[in-house]
Amino acid sequence: MQQIIEEMTCVVEVGVPAEADPLSRYVWLQEMVTRYQSCETRKVAIRVSAAGRMPAWTLSGDGYDPLAHGWDLDPDDYPHELVAQARTWAWWNRVKAAGVRESWRMPSPYAGAASDVPIDDALDDRDSTGDQAGYRRALKRIRDANYRDVDAWAHSGHDALARADAVVGTSRKSSARRAALLTEALGFYQTGVVVGELSLPAGFTGVLPWSYIENRPFHRARHGLALAWWRLGDFARAATVLRSGLWINPDDNQGLRELLPLVESRIAYEDTDID
Repeated sequence: MQQIIEEMTCVVEVGVPAEADPLSRYVWLQEMVTRYQSCETRKVAIRVSAAGRMPAWTLSGDGYDPLAHGWDLDPDDYPHELVAQARTWAWWNRVKAAGVRESWRMPSPYAGAASDVPIDDALDDRDSTGDQAGYRRALKRIRDANYRDVDAWAHSGHDALARADAVVGTSRKSSARRAALLTEALGFYQTGVVVGELSLPAGFTGVLPWSYIENRPFHRARHGLALAWWRLGDFARAATVLRSGLWINPDDNQGLRELLPLVESRIAYEDTDID
């Protein structure tokens, strides 16, 4: 049975790492794990690959210039404390050293669809009815109908994290239940990240700006992946995901720069005031 599980969770190689310091490039999921948390992830990766690539694309002349759009703040326009802090960020100095890089846009799994995006309808129904169980069923239907829907995988992870937060107490049973839900979330996030990575070119060195709405599901899945690993006590992997997130979206619309020092200092998630 263990051998079967290992075969079902073995990582599918997706993408090729660029020949550069891992601190100064995108780090692929396959570089961080040899086996997925969930058996479903490998199945999804294989089926999406077999269905044909939906590649990300870049427009000629559309690049990210860290000196023109980045964190080199003018002390006359910004608080001096923030200016001084930005100059100490190792991740930002690496981004600046890389110079101008191409901006990429992820494909939409519903390009050309005449109806609303399913995840939006599911979220609206949840918010209007408060039916969490129905929302969970809707997420599963969306995932089953379209494996490429990265946002459905990300929101499924968010739901599992929320259920982990709802577990109260410190008993062995409560701790086991909380850990199981965090592990469930990890599986969802890994699947979303792998599906997103299938759209990236081998040796990807570009930027995925938050301003392109198609990129946001991938960023949400990666953010959740970092949180899940952090909450499970895997500081090294969580830090790697956060650094890569800042590398591919230096504008940092998600506040990863605030989480990274905590993770690098190996401060337990429970000991922070993060909401």
